[in-house]
Order: sequence, then structure tokens, then C-alpha cells
Amino acid sequence: MSRALSTCCGVALLLAAAACRGTTGAEDGTPPAGELRVAITEPRSLLSTDATDSNAVLVLSALYTGLVEYDPKTSAPVNAMAESITTTDRRVWTIALEPGWRFHNGEPVDADAYLRAWNFAAHGPNAQQGASFLDRVSGFAEAQSGRADRLAGLRKLDDLRFEVSLAAPFAAFPVLLGAPVFLPMAAACAADPTACGEAPIGNGPFRVDGRWEHDRRLALVRQDAHPGPAPAVDRLTFLVYAQGETAYNDLLAGEVDFLKDVPPNKVTDARQRLGPRLVEQDSPAVRHLGFPTHLPPFDDKRVRQAISLAIDRQAVSDAVVSGRYTAADGFAPALVPGARPGRCGHCRFDPARARELLARAGGWRGGPLQLWFPSGSGAELLMQAVGDQVKRHLGIDYELRDTLPSAQYLETLRQGGATGPWRTNWVPDYPLLENYLKPLFGTGQSGNYSRWSDPGFDRLIAEGDGAADPVEAARRYGQAEELLAEELPVAPLWFDRAAMALGERVEHLSVHPVTRALDLTGVRLRG
Repeated sequence: MSRALSTCCGVALLLAAAACRGTTGAEDGTPPAGELRVAITEPRSLLSTDATDSNAVLVLSALYTGLVEYDPKTSAPVNAMAESITTTDRRVWTIALEPGWRFHNGEPVDADAYLRAWNFAAHGPNAQQGASFLDRVSGFAEAQSGRADRLAGLRKLDDLRFEVSLAAPFAAFPVLLGAPVFLPMAAACAADPTACGEAPIGNGPFRVDGRWEHDRRLALVRQDAHPGPAPAVDRLTFLVYAQGETAYNDLLAGEVDFLKDVPPNKVTDARQRLGPRLVEQDSPAVRHLGFPTHLPPFDDKRVRQAISLAIDRQAVSDAVVSGRYTAADGFAPALVPGARPGRCGHCRFDPARARELLARAGGWRGGPLQLWFPSGSGAELLMQAVGDQVKRHLGIDYELRDTLPSAQYLETLRQGGATGPWRTNWVPDYPLLENYLKPLFGTGQSGNYSRWSDPGFDRLIAEGDGAADPVEAARRYGQAEELLAEELPVAPLWFDRAAMALGERVEHLSVHPVTRALDLTGVRLRG
């Protein structure tokens, strides 16, 4: 995800203690002041080529400025550090950079900085989680295997221009470029990636003050030499919480200024206590129940389909979160360009069909169904309700597995260590239907925790990538989604509804409706 653009009332998710009004502060030339304190959970990594979780992306959006940002109204990519991104054939792209940008350590942000980052990410021995975003670039397979130490499809033209050759035409290539893996990398980071992961060297409006204090905090200060829009605050501090309820209580106590995810079991309380300081609005996120398809009985799609059909999604939402989530009937919400309702037939509630499919699969084999989710996520009641649905309609006992904090939980999923269905919350890296499909279900993708693979799905994604017409691209991606809905390696549960909260000190803050990056130029603090 990229740093948010300045937004107007009614376009972004506006968080304000009063009605919409004009902004003041850094945008009108007055000096920035104050510290904004943001609650997050512990990121898995802060190295831009390795960062994939939403908390890391939120931090990086303050530390870096990438090639593009996304218009909050249309979701279209808008040049940020890029001066131009051009092509004549949709396969070979020329990227020109704006002059005058520097990293926080004084190094120039030039063509070498981008080539350095992309080559580092793609080189398999570096084991970077963002590598798969580069798989369209020529030479990716060789770089991933370690047979080459750089991408054959990257070529420096001069200090401020470089060329990217893709393995096949891809008209939407500029849309990808807001993902973290495409950010520039300082030479100092390439020389010591471990140190850079602890204290990232960015080129954005804020720089690291000290080092990342794991499980506690990461302090940032305003970068005065930043050539982009100036932030409206001097300091930005990310406070790390293992428990969402603790973060919520600290917001009530005045110790936190912004909570991007109010725990589901606290939303009703927040409505009563916070009033207009709680904002709920449709978000691009999707809540999933994933299956370890490499383990029996989840290697049988009929078992996966049966479990999905046995869950009354809307009843669970109504009972646990007062209807705040909408029952998912596809893999992407309607606000995503190219999404279409109703593509997931096995996402409907049909307990009779669920029992029939389970019987055809030979019945349930094994002990209790283990339902995995991260500790401190506030999802206990939701997952218990899901388990109750499966037990009621399929007769399968269940147990909850919530012993791992978020970073360890995601690593366990990545390693294939979950022994039963698991909960994830997907937030897109860029506003394209393809981003809800390929990164999670494409063969060899880092986010493919289910370990499912289908050549037909991969082919349809490739055909969508190669389409010259956006309508044809959407059609191919839609066919891939339909195939996915039949195989169901992951069952979409709900389309999310963001519940974000402001502390009493904050008068105004807006959040990008797709990437959920903070607009730091328009923050208003009291006092």
C-alpha cells in the first residue's frame, strides 16, 4: 500500500470530532506541532521487500514515498516519486524519476535505488516475502532459484530512468507499483538488511528516531528535507499492542490517538462512549476462513465446501458484531473495480447441502476441528460462533487455537503449521481485483497459506494480465474467481466494515479508503 493523498470530506474515510470543514496546519503553511500516537500490533518485518502485513505497511507508508499513490476517489495510480511511467506495448515500461529526492541518510534516491530493491527482493536466497510481486518481470524464475543475482528485465538508462521488461504484456503494471516491495532501497540497507529492518532508511515524510523497540513502540520524527507535502505533526509514534482490548482501553484513557481496528467485541461500547469519534464505513478488507489443503481431510474440496455451507455468515455477524460485517458472496467487495456479487455459490448458507457433501466425502475423519486465529485479535467470539455453526449443522466438535501473537501466527501459516481452518483478514496492496486472487491463491505466492495450486487458475490470471482491454481483463479475473469459488481453498466469510477510533486530542484525520494509509498532512491535534 502507498501513502495516502490529501483527501476531501466524503472521499476518504473521514474521522473527525465535528462536521467536515477546511483544514489548517501544515497545508496552509502554519508550523506542524504535536505527536500522533497510533496503536498497531507487532509487525512481522519492517524491511520494505519483506513487509506484507497491514501493520508493517502502515508504518512504511509514513517512512517512504514510492513511485505511485492511489487517488482516493477513483483508486487510479497517481505519480508520486515517478515523473512518468510509459510504455508502447504494455510489456516494456520506462520509469522516469523526479530529481532531488534523498534517503534519510543523505543517499540519492535514483534509478539504482529502485533496481537495488527489486533485485534484492527477487533474489531467492534473500527469502523476501514480497518477492512474488515481481514475478511478472523477465528473469524472475532465474533470480528466485539463485541462478542469477538480479532480474534480467531491469535496465538502468541513466541516473533518473530505468526500464522494466515484463515476461508478458500487463496493462495494469502501474497499479502494482504502490505495493511496499516496489519502494526504493538505500545502499546502506542492501549492505545490512537486518539493521535496516530494525531502523528503516526511507525517503518519506518521517524518519526513524532511534530503533524499533519490539513489542513496545517505534518512534518517528518529521523529515524536514522531504520534498513532498509536509506532515501536520512533528512526531508519529506507533505503539505496539498484543491485545486489541488493551489498545482500546488506552485510547479511552487518553494514551492512544488513533486505533485503526476497534476489536469487534468493543464496537458497541465504542458507539456509546465515543460518538462521532468512532467511524464505521465499508472497507476493502475481506475476512477469510482458510483451509490447509495439504492435510487430510481438507485436501477434499467437498469437506471445504461443506464447512463453508454450514456457516450462517449473516447470523454470526448479527449476533456477535451487531451486523457490522456483511456476509461475503465472493472474494472481493463491490467497491473493488471488476468485482461482481454472487460469484461464490458455496458461500451461501445451506446446511442440508453441507451435510450431503460431507457424507459424499466419507464423513468427518479425525478429532475436534481446530480453529486457528491470532491471540489478542478480539476474534474469539466470532470464531466461537463459527465453530458453533459447524457443530450444530455438521455435528463436528471444535476447539479454538489462539495461543500465538500476530507475527508468530502469520509465520506459522506461512510454514504450513496450522492443523485446521484458520482466520485471516486480507487488505489489498493495490486496488485491482487481481490483488484479491493471485497473491493469495497463485502457485508459489507468498500469501498462499492454503498451499492450493491449479494450472487453470494460474492461466486465467495470466490471460487477465495480458488483456489490452480492462473489460476483458476483468472477465478473465472473474473466471479465475469462479474457479476459485468451486475449489474453495479459502472460504470468504465477511466483507469488512472498518471501525476506527480517535482519541480526544484529535480533531481531524482522514484515511485512504482502499489502502487505509493515514493522510498525515491533514491531521489536527488539540492543545
